Amino acid sequence: MNLTIDKQGNEPIYEQIRRQIEELVADGLLTAGTRIPSVRQLAASLGLSKNTVSVAYEELAARHIIETRPGSGTFVCARPDVAIGRNLGRRNEMSGDLADFPPMRWEPYFFRNEFFGMLPGARSSEMIRFTHNYPDPELFPFERIKQVATNMLWNPQSFFFDISHPQGYQPLVEHLEKEMALAGVPMAEGQNDIIITAGFQRALSLILDFIVRPGQKVAIESPSYSNLLNLLIAKQIDFLPVPVDNEGLDTEFLATAMARGEVCAVICTPDFHNPTAICMSRERREHLLRLAMQYRVPIVEDDWGRKLRFEGEENPPLKAMDDGGYVIHTGSYSKCFMPGLRIGWVTCPAAISEPLLDAKLGADRGDSFFLQVLLHDFIIKGHFDKHLRKSQREYLKRRNCMVETLARCLPSGCRYCVPQGGFTIWLELPRQMKSMKLLELSRQAGVDFAPAPFVMPDRRDDHFLRLSFSRNKPEDIESGVMTLCSVIGDCMDNPDLMGGPEMKYEDLLK
Repeated sequence: MNLTIDKQGNEPIYEQIRRQIEELVADGLLTAGTRIPSVRQLAASLGLSKNTVSVAYEELAARHIIETRPGSGTFVCARPDVAIGRNLGRRNEMSGDLADFPPMRWEPYFFRNEFFGMLPGARSSEMIRFTHNYPDPELFPFERIKQVATNMLWNPQSFFFDISHPQGYQPLVEHLEKEMALAGVPMAEGQNDIIITAGFQRALSLILDFIVRPGQKVAIESPSYSNLLNLLIAKQIDFLPVPVDNEGLDTEFLATAMARGEVCAVICTPDFHNPTAICMSRERREHLLRLAMQYRVPIVEDDWGRKLRFEGEENPPLKAMDDGGYVIHTGSYSKCFMPGLRIGWVTCPAAISEPLLDAKLGADRGDSFFLQVLLHDFIIKGHFDKHLRKSQREYLKRRNCMVETLARCLPSGCRYCVPQGGFTIWLELPRQMKSMKLLELSRQAGVDFAPAPFVMPDRRDDHFLRLSFSRNKPEDIESGVMTLCSVIGDCMDNPDLMGGPEMKYEDLLK
């Protein structure tokens, strides 16, 4: 929302704000239901006092143009009291009944989206960010990629850029079939098949469209992967949060829900669960599979981090333990290689591979063969294995730095588990502390992290937070963790610091 303020003009500043917002609504540039900046955010962006903006918002609310929804933010009213479409003169040229119809109402299609973006307030170059659990771009093997891409473009093939087969580039499909077979998944003809997708999120979307019917509910982990929550919300799929403990998904809790017929599918991350980094125990894996078989409910396995194990015994994928065709496995190169390639895959029972391929064909025809060929060439030339070994060493170094600094500086009363892989550490605070208020204080000290509402299915605040170490050098990790531990210690010594107005997640967003 771009406003122009003339601080030297005769028109009062609050009136300039009110007039311009009203004009944006009237012109259709701010539509009904659109979320607008909070008083604090707009005041900060315009360099004005909060009182000035507050007066303008009060005027707009009195004119029934905007409304404030407690706990959600400020929005354009569903039916703002202005003449919509001042610049849509063609409506006035219509004759007969057409000119009498009101504009399209889009607000019934809106969904809650304030959690869809990572907290933007931490963009300062001075801020140490423990927020994003993605690979570090500084580790990307650009020179090797450039060599492979140059060779491809030196002798370009038409199929690089033609409409591709929805299953994916066949040599890459065959490579993934071998990898899954080595992981213990039966890949003989008629058992399981591979479908390449544009990343994990696209794979999951394809699967959900196939197995979930309107009104049905899926079981997910609590806490959960934020982008999974966003996808379910965007698709308007209801979900049942299932607690996660130090053995992974609480299958006893799940058993009760399954017995009641509450869920049509289970979505879980058995290895390096995000955000807790827990690996599901063998007993829980077996119990989960027994429940799936007993109640005829499919399992969607998110196996994002199997290649990012630093230590400990490697677990077989759930798919490798699945004798009845109940598990649909998903994997991705986004975390172990480069997320921008957008290459993932589905390992599904052969019985559903053709319907899934038809669904994919109907949805997007196919993905970029150029990127799939590039990745395959990178793999067969041995570059991927070298990159993976280098990345594992570096991420292990960063994890060790974070763990060692926490062990040295974290006040007693806080707890965490040392992850055997992945990118995150799940930190438990004393119960009286809440992550959002701590985030406010931590940011003032120059350290950012992902608070509990970002990963909680019910978006509630809690005494947990997620620290991601993948995108920070060891010296920054040590400095940032020391600062965070100091802030936590101050809050424990001075409980009044955690008082004051309740911190809202949406206040941190644009």
